[in-house]
Amino acid sequence: MTTYTSPASQDLFTAINLRLSFMKAVALYKATHHQPIEDPSREEIVLNKAKAEAIEKGLNPEQLESFFKAQIAVAKAIQYRHRADWLSLPSSSLPQDLQNDIHPTLITLGSSITEHIADYIRENRALTSSDFDAFNQTITTKHVTDRDKQLLFMALVAIKNND
Repeated sequence: MTTYTSPASQDLFTAINLRLSFMKAVALYKATHHQPIEDPSREEIVLNKAKAEAIEKGLNPEQLESFFKAQIAVAKAIQYRHRADWLSLPSSSLPQDLQNDIHPTLITLGSSITEHIADYIRENRALTSSDFDAFNQTITTKHVTDRDKQLLFMALVAIKNND
């Protein structure tokens, strides 16, 4: 069965999947440079930026922050899962530079996700459970579990305009 997906929701779901796909590169950089996956100061930067952009786009900042917290939790889980894979079969890839290559891309994608959320809510008021099939089909990044998808989607559904 084919699920109808609006262009706005498909753009949003694709941007989320793309952002999550960078977590393998983040994990490789951190593993190669013996850095922990947990980076509370970086998380704080991401969350503060998301809240500021939420206000700018007319979204509820606490709800958008909750979504970004869910996205960060899933991103860390993906990193841990890749690092676990590399215990038995180390990666032969060379890492990209985290500060100069990966972080700028993640910042751009985070802003794009916020913009797509704002566009979708402006057009449709809110995501609903009927959008989950399309979300589920679009999130194809390795090591994203069904539970991860549910966590992300429920946080998306909760986001509303800041009326």
